[in-house]
Amino acid sequence: MKKYLAIALLIIVALAVAYLTFVIAAIKIVVGAILLGIMCIALLAVWIMWKTKD
Repeated sequence: MKKYLAIALLIIVALAVAYLTFVIAAIKIVVGAILLGIMCIALLAVWIMWKTKD
């Protein structure tokens, strides 16, 4: 009985770690996408200002 309890506990821990890893990765992807969008808008603004100075 103890063996099955230990195996079940390890499986639960493994699933929790996998879920947390997925959630953290998803949050990092969302934050990275937002920052990339902000950088693209800033680069576009710099390019427009550079083009209109001529």
